[in-house]
Amino acid sequence: IKWVKDADPQHTIQATPTGKGIRIDVYARDDQERTYTVEMQMVNEHNLPFRMREYQKLMDQEILNSGDDYDKLANCPTYVIFFCNFDYYRRGLARYQFEFREKWHPKIAAGDLRTLVVFNTKAKDYQHAAEIRPFFDMIRGTVDTKDKFIAAVDAEVQEIRADKKREAKFMKEQIELRRQLRKSEEAGRDKTVLIMIKSLESQGMPKAQVVKTIAIAESLSAEEAQKYYEQLLVTEQ
Repeated sequence: IKWVKDADPQHTIQATPTGKGIRIDVYARDDQERTYTVEMQMVNEHNLPFRMREYQKLMDQEILNSGDDYDKLANCPTYVIFFCNFDYYRRGLARYQFEFREKWHPKIAAGDLRTLVVFNTKAKDYQHAAEIRPFFDMIRGTVDTKDKFIAAVDAEVQEIRADKKREAKFMKEQIELRRQLRKSEEAGRDKTVLIMIKSLESQGMPKAQVVKTIAIAESLSAEEAQKYYEQLLVTEQ
């Protein structure tokens, strides 16, 4: 990487009508059109591979516009990177890197230019990640002041902690981003269910059966489904 031309902290990828939106800690693109999502995961929620799968899908969604040919992706390698405060794969490695390869002939790469990287801050083996060790040490509380990059990062962290207004602003932004993402997800869900209602009613399904279908599809009680049904129809009008 010579330089990063686009870097967007707390980047939000909005939900599609039937999909889930996400907020990414850092979304960036470099001088060679490589796109990165970088996340810090403090708690093991036991779903890391599936989160990476979702992030990868939404990255492609950001790159491809309506009408674009798939060939556009040939010029846009993607990297999903997670820094984890736990060892998800339990091998003690500082860096786990995954690409897509043929099962019985692993020398054959799929060639789709997708890469998944998981950094483990609890690592014992730095064979393929020696350069990241000072950063992990800083996360664990040991700052190498001789390392210019680490010293600069630590100085920025201390400045934020010392500036209460800046820290409060950061927390406020975090809350607002979560609220916007939740609102986007709810809007997408409502639109999908409304389409389902119209489709079922156009086929002559009675209202009671439509409500029952909503209850099953959305895991709601009969009463909740009835209120949701009425709320959607009022909003539509």
